[in-house]
Amino acid sequence: MADATMCQSCGLPFNKEHAHFIATEPDGRRSIYCTNCYKNGKFIDPDLTMEEMVDMIVPVLGKSIGKEKARKEMTTLLPTLKRWK
Repeated sequence: MADATMCQSCGLPFNKEHAHFIATEPDGRRSIYCTNCYKNGKFIDPDLTMEEMVDMIVPVLGKSIGKEKARKEMTTLLPTLKRWK
């Protein structure tokens, strides 16, 4: 699978600053998910809904861009990610 530019669950960018968050698959390959969402080949919270994910991200992202903008960005981005399709 091609390298993802962001976590395909929460949207965390896989840039130099966040490269250490890229999870690995059980066989050692780079995952398309981050360590906040995925561990040992499984989602940390497999029953999490997309709406719950938005609610988890907004307070963190909102510190830098404002909660309203963060909610708008996440409700637009998350449906495009592999986990939520």
